[in-house]
Amino acid sequence: MIHNAHSGRIYDTAIVGAGVLGLWAALHAARRGEKVIVLEKRKIGAGASGGFLGALMPHMPDNWNAKKQMQFDGLESLEHVVAELEEQTGIDCGYRRCGRVMPVTNEKLIGQIERRILGAKDHWQSKYSMSVSNASSLSPELNPEIATHGIQHDTLSARINPRQYLMALGFNVRKSCDLKEGADVVSIEPASDQVDVVLKDGSRIVAGNVIVANGYEAYELLRPFMADMNNGKTIGRGVKGQAVLLEYKHDDTMPVYYHDGSYIVPQKNNRIAIGSTSVNDWSEQAPDGFDYNNMDFYHRAIQLVPALKDARIIDRWAGVRPRNTLENRGTEPFFETVPGQKRLHALIGGFKITLGIAHLERNFS
Repeated sequence: MIHNAHSGRIYDTAIVGAGVLGLWAALHAARRGEKVIVLEKRKIGAGASGGFLGALMPHMPDNWNAKKQMQFDGLESLEHVVAELEEQTGIDCGYRRCGRVMPVTNEKLIGQIERRILGAKDHWQSKYSMSVSNASSLSPELNPEIATHGIQHDTLSARINPRQYLMALGFNVRKSCDLKEGADVVSIEPASDQVDVVLKDGSRIVAGNVIVANGYEAYELLRPFMADMNNGKTIGRGVKGQAVLLEYKHDDTMPVYYHDGSYIVPQKNNRIAIGSTSVNDWSEQAPDGFDYNNMDFYHRAIQLVPALKDARIIDRWAGVRPRNTLENRGTEPFFETVPGQKRLHALIGGFKITLGIAHLERNFS
């Protein structure tokens, strides 16, 4: 343990960022008996974690690799993790293993889908499947002019209400950790036996270890320590996404629909979430500013499920997601100790899959 001379507090671990990765890191550390503080620049879920899309979809199960195995482990176990969280907090996280439907738009895709079906049999532990069937038999809402050759369906995909999920996580974190919102971290100063975290107001938090989990803003914070990993280039960039929330009466038996970059995610209480975009050049926009001129994702979704065309838009969301650009590692998540800094760790990346894997415990070494 490290004594903080500036505040009189003792912390084993300080975590920067109160999104889904930071909150789970805090809970895991607290369960190990550590004294933990979470430092959040704005408020819980203010970044990419705090949207409302909530799609939990696996990568395709052919060409299996370690990343796909990690994602499967996360998606397979999350149902039980959420049930326990709901029991502890009394907060409904809106989880349902609803499956995913994707239209098959041409005959050339059939061979590729057959390989995916075999991959699912090999790697999804026989609990979940992938299949091809007639569109009208499973998804009468789907536009038959798009699903000309049927549908691809999997039973592993799920959905969750991210905001309710974060509320439940925050409830538990506040019980077992110190959580400071409005704490803007401007720099990190590692030493041999401790790490100083410097806040914008000039105060310092001293801890035995620091975990940086503040989304795309982690890139600038970690740049002094990770630039050598990438030949001096940036280690990642923020990619802006946005979504809309519709009011649409449904019985909550619909699957997630996905096609051509658009997600349709049925949420509870007669809500449908539609997303999303991937905008690299957003520097002239506010990170959370909604671009009304970038609604193609919504129009594609309406074409896919025409019944949604008269549904009222009741909310809009925009936010920036982290996308790693590490040399020889591409967009792979970086859930590791920072090279050369045994007390500094990072949880960044996991582009579009973070929500389904954040609860997996990491052993930093």
